[in-house]
Amino acid sequence: MGQEYALDWLDQMVHELDPQRIRPENLDNHQAMAIVDKAANEEKRLIRLFKQFVFQEQKTKQIRNSVNHYLYEAESLMKVAGRNLNQIPARADNYRVALESVFSCLQKVSAFIAFRYKNLVDPDLSLDMINSDQGAHDLRRLQDSDVMKCNPELANLVIKTFCDIFVDHRGGEITMRKLNFWSNVIQAVNYADVSLEVTEPFDQLEQIMIERNFNSPLFSQYLTSKFSEKIDISTDPDLVEENLAFLQKTFNQIPVMKDMIFSKEFDDLSLTINAWFIQEIDFRSKKIRIALGEPSEQPQKPGKKYERKTSDKILCNLTVDQLSLFFKAADMSNVISARSLSAIFHSVAPYLSTPHRTDISHSSLRVKSYSVEERDKTLLIEIMTKLTEQIKDM
Repeated sequence: MGQEYALDWLDQMVHELDPQRIRPENLDNHQAMAIVDKAANEEKRLIRLFKQFVFQEQKTKQIRNSVNHYLYEAESLMKVAGRNLNQIPARADNYRVALESVFSCLQKVSAFIAFRYKNLVDPDLSLDMINSDQGAHDLRRLQDSDVMKCNPELANLVIKTFCDIFVDHRGGEITMRKLNFWSNVIQAVNYADVSLEVTEPFDQLEQIMIERNFNSPLFSQYLTSKFSEKIDISTDPDLVEENLAFLQKTFNQIPVMKDMIFSKEFDDLSLTINAWFIQEIDFRSKKIRIALGEPSEQPQKPGKKYERKTSDKILCNLTVDQLSLFFKAADMSNVISARSLSAIFHSVAPYLSTPHRTDISHSSLRVKSYSVEERDKTLLIEIMTKLTEQIKDM
């Protein structure tokens, strides 16, 4: 778009139509109508200009910078125009009509830019002054859909969160990120087929919100409460652990859509929920140890040199994380087998030690197996590669 400032006339009118600079009552009907006509023509001109915008800028980065530059400028001008409108005396009708036409022009042009180039817009740019009906329809219209009726508790939570943002305006600024998120949710709910299979124990609405990274603290609380209810049904400690492991596994199997998130203010939903699983598993393992009279794990003092205290332990030059990963992989590939992975950990833990831990509990191995780090994967693969080469040389 070169050096031209496309919003020049609108910028000029916003600052000239300032009640502090001129008396609103002095603007006559002829002057007001001239501004209204000019604003209408300016709207058409700018929309034509921005339709061709993509062909005038050669690089995506330049287009993105220009798009966001004009949206920021339009937002700033609308805020000034809005303040000016609030200061106009009740009898200055000509002045009000003129300024409203300028404001409307800014609003429509910025809405056109935002939705024409939505993939280039800063996802956290405020769109509060823009008519955002194009981006998010009313989710309340879908509250009687089959997906919503199958889970009224979650449906109410989702609709309330939507209304806080777009109806009651209590959920912070409206941004392209929020518009994209809720447009995607509405589309998924609208076209959901309740006859399709879902990942048990989740229903379709839960799966829709998990897939879209609905990381609201209220949704995290909803999920953890649901998990707690399911595991508290059983009084068998082993079944509780297995149920926890099953719930975590099925939760992590639900694919999350790339670049989709409810809010950047909170951790990703998967991080929050997996942290809860780890803490819950650790807490319940400690309860079981206390009930069975087993000693708690004693952390090594910093800097204390490792000493083997028993002769019947095998010293493994791996970390607890890597050991848990090794046995989990061996179990999944049927190299070793037992009643459950937990049973394997129960069997081997008393006979293993590492350079940093004399005593390894089965619960620590189990907890580590739920959250595998990429670095541990890489290191263990390197060790297994060396082991493969060693076998070849035998």
